[in-house]
Amino acid sequence: MNRIELISALNLVLDQGNDLSTVVYAVLKETKEVKLLNIVNEEIEYIQEMFIESINSSIINAEGQTIVSVSEADDRSNTIFEYDLDLPESLEYVNTELNDNIPLFSFNDDDLGNIESLLIEIGTEQNQITIIKQLSPVEVFGRGGFSLWSSNQQQLRKFEDKVLRFTPKFNGVKINDTIIFTELKLLERSHGFHDIIVREANVSIQLIEALNILDTTEGLTSLLSNVRFARKVLKIKNSPVIRNNIPNSVIITFTRTHPALVRKMKYNEDGNQIILETKISKELFIKMLDDAYLTSELTNQFYESKAKDEVTSEDENEEEDNGE
Repeated sequence: MNRIELISALNLVLDQGNDLSTVVYAVLKETKEVKLLNIVNEEIEYIQEMFIESINSSIINAEGQTIVSVSEADDRSNTIFEYDLDLPESLEYVNTELNDNIPLFSFNDDDLGNIESLLIEIGTEQNQITIIKQLSPVEVFGRGGFSLWSSNQQQLRKFEDKVLRFTPKFNGVKINDTIIFTELKLLERSHGFHDIIVREANVSIQLIEALNILDTTEGLTSLLSNVRFARKVLKIKNSPVIRNNIPNSVIITFTRTHPALVRKMKYNEDGNQIILETKISKELFIKMLDDAYLTSELTNQFYESKAKDEVTSEDENEEEDNGE
């Protein structure tokens, strides 16, 4: 899903005006059980308006924002992420079918302090979006410690109840079976996510092995315990270098001559395989396969680039504009 498609899908739901309704569900810690929160209508209307405004400001009206898949994520700013991997077990609740069979949150048997996340469904019977919101410690008052509140006697008294506080920040949205995360922190903290990254990164390692350009890939595999490095290796599944079948001889010549790579790698006696002995050489090799080293045709300057958005010709852009 590209950004235009995402905004169109969001607007299809949010532009339904007075036909919109909102339901809020709680996700409990440990069990990840989903329960319906019974909230009075007046407050539901306020919650709905708050999150519609938040979606508008953080996604729909965010100028210059880009969308990339999680498997190709990098450190670019002003970016949102389409999830394209298996969900870690701790986030499988996101795919819960929200319907009338969801049990009601009981204030007698359940505890506000045991709520980990919220699922906020906004829409109509035909079109909905589900907002994913993980609660921060400050959004549930009374989880621990000792709380005081101002009474009408102008004194502070002990406050023993728990309070659920709604703020407009959210972590992601699900629409048409597509999950978009506004940041990677929730994923990186999720149990099982690192295992998924490592598993998928091993697929990339197999692609590198098939090139027969390294004397061994064991050095790369040994670094996959570092999730930051594993994410970089994962991106190689979509490597432009591999996709375009660049010959090994061309790749090796590039590593011998590019200013960022020269003398950083070693080679076997025949000169047809690369030997990666240091952590730096391994990281540079992965960057090279990701085609991160670019040269300006105008200035002949060398650059390192994380984003590689393909450029279309002016004629193609005009055809797209005329088709709208």
